[in-house]
Amino acid sequence: MKVYKTLFLLVLSLLFLAASPAMLQHFTADIPDPDRNEIHLTWVVDEQPGIMHYTIKRKMVRDTDFVLVNTIQPQPGSANPKEYNYVDKNVFRNQSNAEPVMYHLYVNYTNGDKSRIGETEINYSSTAIRRTWGSIKAMFQ
Repeated sequence: MKVYKTLFLLVLSLLFLAASPAMLQHFTADIPDPDRNEIHLTWVVDEQPGIMHYTIKRKMVRDTDFVLVNTIQPQPGSANPKEYNYVDKNVFRNQSNAEPVMYHLYVNYTNGDKSRIGETEINYSSTAIRRTWGSIKAMFQ
């Protein structure tokens, strides 16, 4: 009976570790150079048990829902906290004035669970302009 109780407690503790959430310290967005189409994202987590990867999603004014930006693999090693940096280089404004950009940070666990652990918003006012083939042709007409 004692063996079953020990085995039960061991399995229970392993399940708890696999499903425990990542401990997010902060999640921020920054625009270091307004002349570039880049938003720098930074987040710090304390614990990473059972994490398969992080997912970043973005929503701009013209979007009806959040779109997938990228997935980031967890850093190896046991040292905590871990700092992550990601540069979103595909941010283009439709309007001539500032536009809010919202990001959600998700964690995907090895057991299949998914959880939103953070969100941040920044007012995007880059002076860079997206050049499409149509806009380039229009300049020469």
